[in-house]
Order: sequence, then structure tokens, then C-alpha cells
Amino acid sequence: MTITVFVVTSCNHLFYHPHANIYLTPKKIDLEYLETTVPSSDGVQLKAWKIPAENPPKHKTAIIQFHGNAENRSTHFLSVAWLATRGVDVIVFDYRGYDGSTGTPSRHGVVEDGVAMLNWFQREYPNSRRFVIGQSLGGAVAITSLAKSGAKIDGLILESTFSSYRSVARQVLARHWLTWPFQWLPWILLSGDEDPEDYINQIKVPILAYHDRRDPVVPYAAGESLYQKLPSDQITLRSFDGNKHTQAFASDRKDEIDALLKFLNVK
Repeated sequence: MTITVFVVTSCNHLFYHPHANIYLTPKKIDLEYLETTVPSSDGVQLKAWKIPAENPPKHKTAIIQFHGNAENRSTHFLSVAWLATRGVDVIVFDYRGYDGSTGTPSRHGVVEDGVAMLNWFQREYPNSRRFVIGQSLGGAVAITSLAKSGAKIDGLILESTFSSYRSVARQVLARHWLTWPFQWLPWILLSGDEDPEDYINQIKVPILAYHDRRDPVVPYAAGESLYQKLPSDQITLRSFDGNKHTQAFASDRKDEIDALLKFLNVK
């Protein structure tokens, strides 16, 4: 029974771990912000923060973050909020069931939330250069949401994302001798709906991808199989060894930060 519970927990590890508590706000790190609510297609109310750029340039740039599965925007925003100091408007939001967003998380539901936020993003920034960053689970949601929405953006940044929900669960199970024999379980316990690998070829903008070769949460191979579906002139993959998950923009990763700024064409 213990083994069975452990295996099922591993398969569902990415789906979902919302937290209701607000841990930090942009104000705590001396950034101004506005809170807004965006309705999803079924009436679910999504909470979002808009962090305006400091000293914005004449031609605006904006980025919206699709965060990973655990906690909520009040922790994930830290990985992108610094862009506001570089002249970029930053949008962070919570999927249904996360923090103050209503509803209950589901794979189809969070994609609908992504579509709603992208439509809002376009309306909010009609004359700006628009970018999307998706981290871990957020990368999978962003890819599918972009394909379904038809939103017009200038570029997509992916960090530690994966090709399919079943394949990443299988690779997680394969890491430990105790769960290795159960690699077949994701094909029974998880559906293949909304897999990013089924939508990635509909994304026609430049893509900058990051993946730690020793990522302890989403195996490098799970991302590599997604990135290989794209032509080499469309995607730039930056891999590194850090043994961490979604830490490409940590303060000590100057090369990765510089690559992002170059991709966004900001200083």
C-alpha cells in the first residue's frame, strides 16, 4: 500500500499544488504594482499583478509569466520581477484555485485561464512588444494556451518544461529503484490531453529555452524531446549544470540573464 500511494503521488506531482497564502508582494521588494481580476471563459475569476516598468522606454515591452505548479504568484514572481527595473512591464497571475483565483485546478481549466490571460494581455498592451515566459508546468500551459488563443506575441521563453504529462511522470518514476517498475502507470492514471508536444508546432515565434541538465524535478530529457520538435533556427536552447529547478535567472547566473535581456531587446 505504501508503494502504491508513493507511485500515484509521483504521477500527480505536477498536477497541482496551489497555496492560498500570499507570502510576498512586489511592494516588499520596493516595486509598485496594481492588482486586477480577469474572468476566465467559465466565469472563474483570476487574480493578477501588473508590475509597471521603472523608467519605461518610448517603445514598451511587456511580459506575462505562466508560473509552475507549487505555491502561487507571490513566490514565483520573484524570478521575473527584476525585469521591471530593466524597463519591462511584468504581469503575473494565478490559475484557478491558486491564491485568490476562484475555481479548482484542472488541466483543461488552467489552459482556459491561460487563454483568458493572453487575450487580456493583448488588449492591455496593444502597441507594445509582448513576450510570454512559461516555467515548468507553466511552460506546458503557455504553449497550449498560445496555440488555442491565437494570441500575437513577439517571443516565448520556456524554462524547465516538458513534452507531455505522461512522459515526464514516467521519467520521474524511472529515477528511483522503488518506482522504476511502475513506469507504465502514467499511461493509465494520466490522460494525454493538452500535451504541449501536440501544440508546439503551432507556435511560430522565436523561442528561448532554458533547462538545467541535472534538473531534480523535470528531467532534462523531458524538455529536450519537446525542443527537438522545433526547427533549429526557431529555438535557442541554453542548458547548464546547476542541479536546480527553474533557477535560470538566479542572481549568480549572469550569462542566462544577459541572454534573456538580449532576447527581449532590453538593456
